[in-house]
Amino acid sequence: GVGRALLRAAVAEARRRGARRITLRVLGHNTPARRLYESEGFVVEGIQPEEFYLDGAYVDDVLMGRRV
Repeated sequence: GVGRALLRAAVAEARRRGARRITLRVLGHNTPARRLYESEGFVVEGIQPEEFYLDGAYVDDVLMGRRV
């Protein structure tokens, strides 16, 4: 879909600019996004537990990255 196309475009642009790595942050409970990122080669590199308070609950901030 559109999300995958945008993610691939971001990785391609990072590569074009000479980056060696690309990172992102995603809310821990956003399972569809995390699956998308994992399917494109991103791995979890760190978690900040209960970093955000949203809709009455604390949620983790997940750092993911990959080589470009």
